[in-house]
Amino acid sequence: MTPAPVQRRTCQNCNTIFTLPARPGRPSTTCSEHCKLALRRKNPARPDLSMPEGDMDEAVEDLHRIVSDLLAATQGRAPSAQLLHYLTVLHRVLGDAEAAVIRRGRLQGDTWQTLATPAGLSPERLRKRWTEETVRRRLETRRAGRRLTTRMTPPARPPEDDTAMDQRLAAVTPIQHLASALSFLQRQTGQALKDTASDCGISASYISRILSGDRLPSWPVVAQIAHCCDGNLEELRDLWEAAQRPPDLEARARPPAPDQHEAARRCFLTALRALYLAADRPNLWSIRRATGSTLSIAAIANALNGADIPDWPSTARLVFALHGRPADFRSLWHAANRPTPPDDCGPRLSAGAFG
Repeated sequence: MTPAPVQRRTCQNCNTIFTLPARPGRPSTTCSEHCKLALRRKNPARPDLSMPEGDMDEAVEDLHRIVSDLLAATQGRAPSAQLLHYLTVLHRVLGDAEAAVIRRGRLQGDTWQTLATPAGLSPERLRKRWTEETVRRRLETRRAGRRLTTRMTPPARPPEDDTAMDQRLAAVTPIQHLASALSFLQRQTGQALKDTASDCGISASYISRILSGDRLPSWPVVAQIAHCCDGNLEELRDLWEAAQRPPDLEARARPPAPDQHEAARRCFLTALRALYLAADRPNLWSIRRATGSTLSIAAIANALNGADIPDWPSTARLVFALHGRPADFRSLWHAANRPTPPDDCGPRLSAGAFG
């Protein structure tokens, strides 16, 4: 049997010549783990982790959405073929997340042994599964296909008590978001359901089905309920449009964000406040607890009243605490944070200045 070829290299820490078997992937630059750690101490510059951590964030946000949607589909007794499709998408996104974690770990200097142990694999097997080329292709394919965001349909309506936020499921269907918002507004009136139905000019049984999420009303009906219950039309319109969008697995969760800066900020605030309404407008302390106390009361208040748009990790935590899906808000957040274009209304030279 022909012995495996070996490579002769010089350790970048102690300058000792060492050999190692030729194999795919990036060859080691040090002769031992001790030299590797010593070299890292000599060169403390931190690697740029922004790209792999961005890939991790997006992949895990998609996992959250897909898992919650799969739960809803399962509880709704969806066809087996549909459930298998969800599982296929879930398996693909899990692979994307694993590739991003591997890339981040290797950039941070984690050894294959360190990464393989929690995965229950040998270092050699993990190295062969995730060669540098495999990781690069996987993440580039994901970024290229990012526009085709997976969208599915999730679970049951949250309880009415806003002090029980920690026990609520983290996602509901768009129709249930709308139903929850309308139900909250109706309860705030203090009226009996039949009295609200009479004011709106619809039957009590119909409004009951709307508020339970069993029926999706037309926009004129939603507007009439909003008028009778003192609701915000912009917020309800955002929820109603989301409920109208078909549950296409490859469709965007939202239409493209506006190009104009102020319009994008307004759309972001409207969507966030609509989600707050659908969550029964919980008190700020409840929201803070739901974020694991990672956001201050002031930061939550400023985000909800439009005084400030928090950074993306804070926005994602806030959306999740309000039982929304962060992936649905990412494009809106990016659009709302685009730099304000320069003002075109400054001083100008008259035509006569050019002769």
